[in-house]
Order: sequence, then C-alpha cells, then structure tokens
Amino acid sequence: MYVILFYDIANRSLKERDNSRKIRKAVEKYLPRVQFSVFEGEIRPSDLRKLKADLEKVVDKELDSIVLYESTKLSYTNRNVIGVDKNEVLFS
Repeated sequence: MYVILFYDIANRSLKERDNSRKIRKAVEKYLPRVQFSVFEGEIRPSDLRKLKADLEKVVDKELDSIVLYESTKLSYTNRNVIGVDKNEVLFS
C-alpha cells in the first residue's frame, strides 16, 4: 500500500501545548518525510492501522488536521516533481 500523509497543526498561539513533535515522531516510525509536514511511502496495512491508532492518541481533533491518501497500487499514482525531488529522507 502507498500512502501520502500531511498534517497541519493549530497555530501555537491558539493552544497551550504544541503536539507537532508527537505527530511527527508517530509518523516517522512508519513513513519517510519528504517535506516539513509531508510524508510518503510504502506501508503494510497492519502498520497503517498502527499509525492511525498512534495519531488518534496525539492529535487535537479541535485544532489539528492530518490527511492521508491511500492507494493500493503505486501504479495508480503519477508523481510529478517540479524543482528538487525530496523523495529521499531529508529530515531526521
């Protein structure tokens, strides 16, 4: 399974605790980061279920947004990059 995940956290001034680090750490266990808050890659269905469960624990459902695009076949996608291809893990 191929997944693209991105997240947007609430403005820090709108909430007491910034949980972006927790979200990032949860996702990095399963997918490589290709932009600051964008991750993509192959993932087993069982790991995807674990990832979603981990995210449910850390997300603030009133303020944060996490979006996942799931594709059962990579051949159904067409990836176009304009500029530098950041498909390799750039952040750790």
